[in-house]
Amino acid sequence: MESSKKLRFKKFLPVVIITVFALILIGGMVRSTGAGMGCPDWPTCFGQVVPPTSIDQLPADYQTRFAKPGRVVAVFNPIHTWTEYFNRMAGVWTGIASIILFVLSFAYKKENKRVVWLSGLALFLVVLNGGVGAMVVKSHLHPGVITIHMLLAIFLAFALAHLKYEVTEIEFLRKHNVDRYKDFLWVLVGLVVIQIVLGTQVREQIDLITNTEPNLSRTNWVDRLDMIFYIHRSFSILILLGFSYTLRKVMEEFKENSFVQKKCISIMLVLIGVITAGVILAYLAFPALAQPVHLLFAILLSYFIYELLIILKKSQEVEL
Repeated sequence: MESSKKLRFKKFLPVVIITVFALILIGGMVRSTGAGMGCPDWPTCFGQVVPPTSIDQLPADYQTRFAKPGRVVAVFNPIHTWTEYFNRMAGVWTGIASIILFVLSFAYKKENKRVVWLSGLALFLVVLNGGVGAMVVKSHLHPGVITIHMLLAIFLAFALAHLKYEVTEIEFLRKHNVDRYKDFLWVLVGLVVIQIVLGTQVREQIDLITNTEPNLSRTNWVDRLDMIFYIHRSFSILILLGFSYTLRKVMEEFKENSFVQKKCISIMLVLIGVITAGVILAYLAFPALAQPVHLLFAILLSYFIYELLIILKKSQEVEL
């Protein structure tokens, strides 16, 4: 029988996972609504712990007072300010939740130190990405920093997936050709990560367009994008074909395992979701709400396919 401390860890882990994905969604909303600089300074917001709700609460020279070299502070927008502030508070809660998870992980320190190490890694990635998030603000949404910010979010999702299956008992797959499918899944993981990086670069170009041509209609954004956008769009076809082939093979090979069947179906549904959101973005003038959904589905896709990879790896360990 498991101890109460281990049960608390198992119950709290899903809270952390949901929190991380919620933060990714909120962060995507900040980017898509243009609220990324709603608070021009960090960690305060216009020099205040609690941000203002109206321009009357700011000094008359706030645009010059909070300006940085090469950066102009936009006219105060309470919606942008509070959207960014809410994003920061969600980040703070994610950090607190990660600390709690790390403390709870010591229930496993004697029998499975990997749980402690992975919990520590997750906490480290949360703190590190929080610091990178601060750099995003201070660098005025610098493209390279934004890409690093996104990659760290992917690595955090992978660490949490590992952690989940360190403490979750499942019916492992006993097959002799697990290696073959692991190789396919590694390729898919790599393709998804590359696609997310390409998508981040497209988003960076959109930011540049909106900053340099603020009055340009959304319908004309596509015309201003370079080859990265077309590579990103065409790359989705390769990903769709790769996922369709691999998941069909995996489902045929492990058709007696309902857990794998459900996981593969979940992956396909998320894949359909991310492609649909991408089509909406490309052909319906980049609606703001579709952007965070597209991002969330992309991260979920990488998370789910990595989960399936972990399951196959653990199956191989059981065989050995």
